Amino acid sequence: MTTLERNPMVPAAPPSLIEDFYTPEEIATLFSVIRENGPWRLILAHHFSSTEEYLAISGGKDRKPDAQLSDFVAPVFRGFLANDGVVFYPELHDIYFGRKLLDTAKRLHGAKYGMAHDLLFNLCGPSHSFDAGHFDTAVFRGMGLFNTPIWLLAIMSKCGLFDEWEVKSAQVLTYFSKSDIDGGFTYWPEGPDSDPARFAAPFWNTAFLTDNSRMYHRREGNGARDRRDYPGLDLASELHPGADGEWSIRNGDEEIRRFGDEDMRMLVHYTALLFDDLSEVRRFQDHTDDLDPEKVFGMLIDDMRSRGATVVEPGDPMNDAAFVAQLTDFYSMAPSRYPAEAPLDVR
Repeated sequence: MTTLERNPMVPAAPPSLIEDFYTPEEIATLFSVIRENGPWRLILAHHFSSTEEYLAISGGKDRKPDAQLSDFVAPVFRGFLANDGVVFYPELHDIYFGRKLLDTAKRLHGAKYGMAHDLLFNLCGPSHSFDAGHFDTAVFRGMGLFNTPIWLLAIMSKCGLFDEWEVKSAQVLTYFSKSDIDGGFTYWPEGPDSDPARFAAPFWNTAFLTDNSRMYHRREGNGARDRRDYPGLDLASELHPGADGEWSIRNGDEEIRRFGDEDMRMLVHYTALLFDDLSEVRRFQDHTDDLDPEKVFGMLIDDMRSRGATVVEPGDPMNDAAFVAQLTDFYSMAPSRYPAEAPLDVR
């Protein structure tokens, strides 16, 4: 492990708040799409094919043999509404491509040009948060989620070696949560080694303009504390809209939890890619200065060796478990301090 000369995980600016971001008509459209197009899957279900697959790599060596998914993760469900210029629900076209979201995002970096990247939502009822702090996946010229595993993109961000290839981005996160029982947003504006800051709930149509690909942040546990456990939660669990503003979490035909809008915590998440001038736009679109895995692994190995690490040249660096573990350890960083009002939930 090494101590970097600087911490690259410091945002361009701390988050700023915008109250009453969406119009009543836009809110009605968003809620209608989310209610009418379920069921929705757990966030983890987008990345793992089974509960066993997730548990095989999580929970640590002391994990109890009868561990369940609910021992490690919160029941937070996600739906993708638009991505990379494609709107999945036509009703959202004017929201996704509207100037309000893009112009708001451009303000963070003072960018002249930008493009809508993704629009998604996360939704949960009362729940723990076992998230110790994370940052959103960055986009680099030539490498992003479309062709690169999340673990490598995370290392590329943390090491600071690939800043000149990173495409600037900004997020507009709009929260809808009526409950004031915990449920805030913790963030580390000076890097994960520094003290955190937080925004406290409740939120309703409250937007944060933020640089989440450069800033550790986390959802705090929320809602009634005696209703935050979800026995029976499985990777196949789904969120269904119910009658009278309720939501139903089900495993097939079996309902394991029901909650109402008064207990809902929802985030509508928008990301824009941003460019200072047309030369940056052309470099991104024409692929004249792209990264590729060979260059990335070469730079990482050179950096580790220059800092005194012994690195055995991997034959297949993308799939060499020992090499991946060495990279993960060498560039390791994570928050260790949390607000007194929002401690980390642990099992």
